[in-house]
Amino acid sequence: MANRSVGRAALIAAPIAAAAATVILMATAGAVPQVLIWGGLTTLVTLVPVIVPARYRRTVIWICAAAVLAAVGLAILSIGAYFVPALIALVVAGLTYRPRSI
Repeated sequence: MANRSVGRAALIAAPIAAAAATVILMATAGAVPQVLIWGGLTTLVTLVPVIVPARYRRTVIWICAAAVLAAVGLAILSIGAYFVPALIALVVAGLTYRPRSI
């Protein structure tokens, strides 16, 4: 039961962390349009597992974690490091999320 709540909390924490990173970067970086594009897309990708049906959620969590990992890897020398907490939250959600049994 504890793993289920951890998985759900991590699932909600991922888009919040991505949105927070986007806001922080927009406030501190000079290139707001580029940050908004990268940050907005990353936030949307981390939000996808929340809105898919529960039976596909675990697979979608891992697909989205791979996409965020690719984005972080591409941008690690500039803004990618700010999105690592969102990536960690997706990985934790993927490891601990269990759908409810009927």
